[in-house]
Amino acid sequence: MAGFSLAQAPLHTPLLLVGGSQCVVAECRLSALGLRRGARLSVLQKTAGGGRVVVVGGSRIALGPQVLEGLTADVIA
Repeated sequence: MAGFSLAQAPLHTPLLLVGGSQCVVAECRLSALGLRRGARLSVLQKTAGGGRVVVVGGSRIALGPQVLEGLTADVIA
């Protein structure tokens, strides 16, 4: 898998964030949470309504489906 949205990311797989949100405000807020290009993360679980819980830098962050669609990642080999 290469260049897929976080909404389609497999669970418990090491990922590298390669693309961020198109919205400057949203990208700034996500960056403050550690979700910036080059960040290593993993999707821990699916939530009701299509959201996901991701772990980045030791922190768990719940993301909604619209945010997930705007973030792209690659699997780390």
